[in-house]
Amino acid sequence: MQRLKTETRPHHERTEAAVRLMDPGLTLGDYRRHLEALHGFYVPLESQLAARLDGAVPALRAHERWKVPLLEQDLCALGHDASSLARLPRCALLPPLPGVPEALGCVYVLEGSTLGGQLILRHLKRHFANTPVGHFAVFQAYGDEVGSMWRAFGQAVLEASSQAASEDFDARVVKGAQDTFDAFGAWLLRETAHVPSRA
Repeated sequence: MQRLKTETRPHHERTEAAVRLMDPGLTLGDYRRHLEALHGFYVPLESQLAARLDGAVPALRAHERWKVPLLEQDLCALGHDASSLARLPRCALLPPLPGVPEALGCVYVLEGSTLGGQLILRHLKRHFANTPVGHFAVFQAYGDEVGSMWRAFGQAVLEASSQAASEDFDARVVKGAQDTFDAFGAWLLRETAHVPSRA
C-alpha cells in the first residue's frame, strides 16, 4: 500500500487537479456536470472490474463497493431519469485491466477517492446548504463504514500480493493504479468543461 501511494503520487496529483468540487464558486450546474462525468466513467469501468474480480479476491467484497447505483440516486435528484442516464456519454478510453493485479490497482484509485470524498462531502453540505440537491449519496458512500472499508481493501490487496509472492504482481497493481488515475483525470478534464448539463 505504501508503494502504491508513493509510485502513484504524481498521477494522483494530476487527477486531483481536475476535480473542481471544492471551488468556492461551484454552481449547481458544475456539480451536476461532475456527477455526469463520474457516471460516464464508472458505468463501463465497474462493468470491466466486475468481470476481472468476480470470485478472484473474495476478501475484497467488490459487489459492496460499486458506486453506479449511488451516482444514479444523486443524478435523479438533479433531474435525470433512466432514459436520460442511458444517453449520458461513456468513457471509451478506460485503463487497460488485463488481469486481477491491474484491477486491484484500479480499485485502489476508486476506494481512495471514496476516502477523500469525505472532505468533499463536508464542503458540498455547507456549499449547498439551502439548495435541494439530494443526499450526496456517492460521497456518503459507505457512511460510517468508510474507514473500515478502506482498511478491508488494504488487507485484501496485501493478502493477494502475499499469495502471489511476485514482484511482477506488485508492479502490475501499481501500473493499474497509475493508468486509472491518468484515464480518470483525462476524462474529468474533458467532461467537466463549461458546457450545458445533459439533464
